[in-house]
Amino acid sequence: MYPFLFPELFNYTVPMYDLLIILGVFLMLIYVAHRFEKNDGFTRQQTNRILILLVISLLFALLFSFLLDGVFHSIQEGELSFGSINFLGGLIGGFASFLVLMKYFYKDDNKDMKKIANTVITGVVLAHAFGRIGCFCAGCCFGIPTESFLGVLFPYGHAHDLYPGASVYPTQLFEAAFLFILFFVLNQVKFFKNKEVEAYLVGYGIWRILIEFIRGDDRGVLLPLFSTEYNVFPTPSQLMSFFMIILGVYLVIQHRNQEKLT
Repeated sequence: MYPFLFPELFNYTVPMYDLLIILGVFLMLIYVAHRFEKNDGFTRQQTNRILILLVISLLFALLFSFLLDGVFHSIQEGELSFGSINFLGGLIGGFASFLVLMKYFYKDDNKDMKKIANTVITGVVLAHAFGRIGCFCAGCCFGIPTESFLGVLFPYGHAHDLYPGASVYPTQLFEAAFLFILFFVLNQVKFFKNKEVEAYLVGYGIWRILIEFIRGDDRGVLLPLFSTEYNVFPTPSQLMSFFMIILGVYLVIQHRNQEKLT
């Protein structure tokens, strides 16, 4: 909808998508640092060490995002393709990289990985919410055409190129709203304290499976079972989300079993 910030001043050199992702990551780091020190009992030095490893893992997340999306597109097209940014690919790669970095490069005694993971994943939700607003500005990650009052007409961008003159569901804003609500719930609702990772895996996994059904951009093909006018299902994102839910449920059961033992 508004892909560039002040194009008349910056000559289209400041994409809103990039700006909002940077803003989201910046706010995530501020949130994580504050929670580490105020809630989780880490010192300033320990927090700084974790943040450095977190920033490095974000770079790995970007790399994995491109690589995983490239794998799906290569399978679909039958030839090598590099792909584009894929959030779930970045999440898996980035989180795995963070765990490895913490294992080998964080030597302090205060190393409760469950507590650290709960804080980091809540921050990731906040960054992701701003990223989805960036998607809306860029006109990517859009929904299928609709005649309902919820439809949005994109004057440019990928949505305009694929469905010129048609209103589509603003799935970017639907997801941004969901993520802001999820951030509030994980951060403020006592029931989810110390269970943020499990809640995220199950909650976002279910949401992502559902929202994929009204996504209108190319979702990729891995194990096609059925198709509609707009996409083939299950999409790769739905398959990954399904495994996220399974992992989340497993962690919930494991957490309950540990509580019974204590």
